[in-house]
Amino acid sequence: MGKTATDAKPAGGKLRLNIIDFLIVVVILGAIIGITLRFGLVERITNQSGLTSARISFLILDINDESWNYFAVGDRFIDAEHDCELGVLESRQFIPAEAFVVNEYGELFKRNSGNEQRIDVRGVLVGEGTFTEDGFLLGGTNYIAPGSTVHMQSSNIDVYMTVTAIEKVDDAESQ
Repeated sequence: MGKTATDAKPAGGKLRLNIIDFLIVVVILGAIIGITLRFGLVERITNQSGLTSARISFLILDINDESWNYFAVGDRFIDAEHDCELGVLESRQFIPAEAFVVNEYGELFKRNSGNEQRIDVRGVLVGEGTFTEDGFLLGGTNYIAPGSTVHMQSSNIDVYMTVTAIEKVDDAESQ
């Protein structure tokens, strides 16, 4: 019988690598390197020994005035959407709800809302996480920064807060 095209070997017995084979090898190597780097990064970030205490200042706008009963210093709060502990309530301040009004000249003024049954809450939580260049990784996993909105919950209340500041707790204070 005669030889078919599939029986033929390249001249000299060399295996030829075409461009598609080369791209497949590069993609596989890239995936292996990416996975290795990713797991190394996650291990470093989620390392519990690397967590730093931080004061997370927040603002809750326009809630019922009876809600002040549910903000006790020492209460633990969690991020309800990410199932991550936010921290322990260190301080809180209740103020009449504010409203922003534009006058006939287009100027913006802040004043009380006029509804005495509504309040704003300013407070500070002490939580743990990792500081990054872009913000703070709460618990090493959940990114928050000033201006971000967080769904906070305790055993008594469920509200949305706006993060206003995040400051590192001094080592002398945390001991």
